[in-house]
Amino acid sequence: MFYQYKKHDMTVTFTLRDDGKRVVQLALGSETRTFELEEFTAFWLTMVEEGRKATSAYLESLGRLPQHTDKEDRLDRSRGREGKGDGS
Repeated sequence: MFYQYKKHDMTVTFTLRDDGKRVVQLALGSETRTFELEEFTAFWLTMVEEGRKATSAYLESLGRLPQHTDKEDRLDRSRGREGKGDGS
């Protein structure tokens, strides 16, 4: 399965290797990187989190979001984990 983002000249391909491991190939222009699925998921999650932080900081600098501390951010994340319902 693959996804193509023509505007950014990017392709994301999900495949199985011969040994049965799931891999993701991320191609941006002529550069291609291969990740195991778990690595790619962690990479993508980091990109989303960092993007959110950067956007929030930008909006705060414009006065469009109330400023908050890192401690408040950590508390919000821990509250979100409490109700997962999966026993963790």
